[in-house]
Amino acid sequence: MTREEKNQAQSLAFACEILTTENLVLRAPNKDDVQEIAVLANNKKISNMLESMPYPYFDKDAEAFIDNVSRPEAGEVVFAITHADSGALMGICGLHLVKRRFELPHMGYWLGEDFWGRGYATESARALVDLFFKVGTEETLLISVLEANVASRRVIEKCGGKFWKQEKHFSEVFQKEQTVDHFRITRESWMGAVAA
Repeated sequence: MTREEKNQAQSLAFACEILTTENLVLRAPNKDDVQEIAVLANNKKISNMLESMPYPYFDKDAEAFIDNVSRPEAGEVVFAITHADSGALMGICGLHLVKRRFELPHMGYWLGEDFWGRGYATESARALVDLFFKVGTEETLLISVLEANVASRRVIEKCGGKFWKQEKHFSEVFQKEQTVDHFRITRESWMGAVAA
């Protein structure tokens, strides 16, 4: 089995239609979410904290995103973060199993500005890390954050993330160099975070 085939098999193993937490329902994004995703993502405060989200962000960007993550061979499992009571779409999170960066699977997430500061990013991130280690056999998950994104750094630490290294990265979207901090969450550090 080639590495790519192995990654695809892993992505199927992670196929999970819905994850639920105390306040959230994580489900696959679909075409009905296009306008809501575009409205939430069209915010410079969000794009400035991510490596690759364009600004301005249009419906066509949301459509392309959904098309991309809906392909079975994409090697990732992506969820729309929604509120358990209201059903409101609040953001996106996902596990990217194809090892493009440092030969490690990685996780990412973002929330609309109206939902910041309420613990939802931590709640969704912890659900993904839990899924990753319960279902998968990998021992390490990578999560990266722009150096300036202090809020995401706190979320990562609550998931057992330990600083690994820093690198300079040229953003094609923003046409500038950015400083990115990389964290690793190991099965052991996640179990420590769960116990804390």
